[in-house]
Amino acid sequence: MVFPDSLKKLPRTMSEPARPGVATHSLRYIAGNVLVMIAGFVSFPIMTRLLDNGQYGILGYFDAWLLILVAVFKLGAQHTILRFYPHVGGPGAIERFGANFVLLPFLCGSALWVLALFVYAGIVAMAPPEAATIGWIMLLLLPPTIWISYSGSVAFAQEKSMISAGIAVMQRWLEAGAILYTVYFVDRTAHGVYLARLAVAIVFALFLFRWVRSHLPMHRRDIDAKAGREGLRYGLPMVVNEIASSLLSFADRLMLKQLLVDFAAVGVYTIGYGLAINISNLLYYALYNAYTQVSVREYETKGAAAVVKTKRAVLLVVVYLAAAMITGLLSVGNDVLLLMAGDSKAQSAPVFQLIGVNYVIDGLAGIVTAGLLLHKRTMTILILNLLALAMNVILNLFWIPRFGVMGAVYATFVSFIALDVVKYLFCPRELRALPGWRETLTALALAALSLAVWYYTDLFGIHSHLARLAAMTATMIFTFVLPAFALDSRLRDAILTHVRGARLKGQA
Repeated sequence: MVFPDSLKKLPRTMSEPARPGVATHSLRYIAGNVLVMIAGFVSFPIMTRLLDNGQYGILGYFDAWLLILVAVFKLGAQHTILRFYPHVGGPGAIERFGANFVLLPFLCGSALWVLALFVYAGIVAMAPPEAATIGWIMLLLLPPTIWISYSGSVAFAQEKSMISAGIAVMQRWLEAGAILYTVYFVDRTAHGVYLARLAVAIVFALFLFRWVRSHLPMHRRDIDAKAGREGLRYGLPMVVNEIASSLLSFADRLMLKQLLVDFAAVGVYTIGYGLAINISNLLYYALYNAYTQVSVREYETKGAAAVVKTKRAVLLVVVYLAAAMITGLLSVGNDVLLLMAGDSKAQSAPVFQLIGVNYVIDGLAGIVTAGLLLHKRTMTILILNLLALAMNVILNLFWIPRFGVMGAVYATFVSFIALDVVKYLFCPRELRALPGWRETLTALALAALSLAVWYYTDLFGIHSHLARLAAMTATMIFTFVLPAFALDSRLRDAILTHVRGARLKGQA
């Protein structure tokens, strides 16, 4: 991954130490995501062969509830931590921050969690739901999951991208190892998966509690009611917003279960969706997170013009990445899923392809439309997400009975596209930026060329999934990568500039 000069480190001054730019943060997040993806690629083929669609459906169903409850009990503090982190103000500001924006929300969320335990106990006593035991384990997962999220947000706000990425990598690998051991040797059900996740989450959360305490003072004596209310005013709309975002992504699983009355259908959807998330996170999570943490600092210290300059530099590269990823998904996405999950999971291949394309587009749009949070317009974001959620639910009601699992896929795709368009329209004008027309047209033309070669050659009649993937990769080097470097001088200059900078940095 390469970026132009404007994305590199800020120059060191006497008053402010040099901080990494988007390029450095992106490379760290990309490296972390590659390691996370490798863990997924190690566990995914084994899991899909050891668990049937029904067990996968149970996992997907309770994971959806887990995400919703985590969103509620975090009280939006992960967003507040990033937006209210005191980049200036000294030790006193840091102490007030730790008490009011980390400790206080966790205490309040813990109180809500205790209440949830009593509510679920009542539900089980009156009308035990299917797989009720997994529900209890899911509830026990909430506190450690919340603290892990807070810890990552603290590292994120402090621009410690190595630690932030490391948290995701360590958790994913520990989970993968524990789950694979449990499912292979102990219990080949969703129950075994959740027990393994719970054990890892508790150990990891305790470790991160010690780390946060050593880097951020948190004392009850520093809790201030006014500061706490300010954080809640910002964070609570983000709670509803996060729930809406989670439901926009995961309401399909809940509605598939209710409308088709079949965990197996949920499993088909979950398998394709899960692999799509792993791959799209390479673009969305790495680049968007890196861009966000730098843009907040730049907006506070330099203003909107600096943010837009950085945004345009990022989009120069991202538009090519997005086009290449979509081309790969449309051409050999089905081969990727069948290679990973086995031919028995062929029903999940179209889910993976379309959801993968959806998230690549959303990752690109996330940078294009970024700006509302810088203006602290959380209510606007909430309303837009609620409207998109309402559209998704309505479309699911009509399309799931008609198209089955793919109806949920179509509803998700249409809802996300509509949300991205409306977010751009509501983005403050001074923070708007689209990819340049030249690089956009070049990327689209090269994507069309690559797809035409794939379609008319059928990859030379190759049948092996791995060989088809290798053949398409080799084809795109000559139909996409090399032509992009040759045709776009700005992209070429950005690459050469970053390579020279990295070489000089290595020699320093």
